[in-house]
Amino acid sequence: MSAPIPNRLALWPLFAEQGVIAAAFDDLHGGFAGDARTIAVIMAELGAALVVEPYLATAVVAGRILSRWTDSARSQRATEAIISGDLICVLAHNWHPDPAADPPLLFGESPGMVHLSGTIRAVRHGDVAHSFIVPVKDNDNAIHLYQINRDQPGLTVEPYRLIDACGAADLHFDNVPATAAEKLTLAMSGGEVLRDALDWGILGVSAEAAGIIESLNAVTFSYLNVRRQFGAALSSFQALQHRAADMWIVSEELQSVIGLAIGALGGAPDERRSMMMAVARVVADTAGRKVGNEAVQLHGGMGVSDELVVSHYFRRLAAIRGEWGNADAHRLRIRRVS
Repeated sequence: MSAPIPNRLALWPLFAEQGVIAAAFDDLHGGFAGDARTIAVIMAELGAALVVEPYLATAVVAGRILSRWTDSARSQRATEAIISGDLICVLAHNWHPDPAADPPLLFGESPGMVHLSGTIRAVRHGDVAHSFIVPVKDNDNAIHLYQINRDQPGLTVEPYRLIDACGAADLHFDNVPATAAEKLTLAMSGGEVLRDALDWGILGVSAEAAGIIESLNAVTFSYLNVRRQFGAALSSFQALQHRAADMWIVSEELQSVIGLAIGALGGAPDERRSMMMAVARVVADTAGRKVGNEAVQLHGGMGVSDELVVSHYFRRLAAIRGEWGNADAHRLRIRRVS
C-alpha cells in the first residue's frame, strides 16, 4: 500500500495570510517590500525550515516577471492572485546545466498564434503550478515570454518527487497553441526580463543555502559538544575543532558574498550584475558541499538517517546544486565577463 501524497501547499495559505508572499512585492504591486535584502532574509529562514512551498519560484521569480507586464490590468490581477495565494505560476526554464542557455522549445508561427514544441525538464513546483511562464526564442533570435495554463491543449505535465521532498514536473509541449493574449508584453526585451528573473532566483537559492548551512553548523556544533567518546566530548578533539572551524569559515564567506549580491541587485540587469550572482552561486555550491559533507560525517551513520534533520538538509543542498545552473557553468560565466 503506497503512502498518501503529502500536501506540498500546506503552508501556502498561511504565507498569504501573514504577508510573507506580499513581502516579495513592492508597494506599487500590492506588497510592502520587494527588495533584495528582504528576499534574502526570507529565503534563509525558509531554507532553515526546509519549506517546500513555491515561494521563490512564484512570489519572487514569476512575480517579478508578471509585475513587468505592460498590460497593467492583467498584471495587477496576476500579482494580486499570487499575493492572495490563489495563483501559483512558475518560470518553466531548463536550469541545468546553464540557465543562460537558449530556451529549449521550438517556435512555429501561424496566422494569429504561435505553436510551441519540445520538453522542459525538472520544473520545480511544476506539479502544483496553475500556469507556467515559458521563454521562447523566435526565428530572429529574440526571446519572448508566454504564460501558458496547465490545461492548455497539447501540454502534458508529468509530475514526480525530487530528492528533497519537493515536487517537480517535466513539461511536454506538443504543438501547443499560444495566442497574442498569452504573450507577455514587456517594457524591456524578453531577454532582459529573463536575465533579471534568473538573477533574483540565483540570489534566492543562494540565500536559502546560507540558511541551511547556518542551521547545519548549529546542529553539528551542538552535537560535538554533547557526544562523548573515550570519556571526553568530541568538541575537545583538536582535529574535529579544525573541521568545525572550516565549516564556520565557509558559512561566513557565503554570508559576505550574499551581501555583495544584494547590493548588485540594486542596479540594472547586465553582465556585471549576472557575474556577481554567478559568484554567489559558486560560493554557495562550495559551502554547501563542505558543510553538508562534514555535517554528515561528524554525525556518523546517524547523519544519513531520516530521524535527524541533518540528512534532510544534506538532500536539499544536493538538490540546490542542480538548480539555477551548476557551479561549472557559473564559473565559465565569471571567466567570460571578468
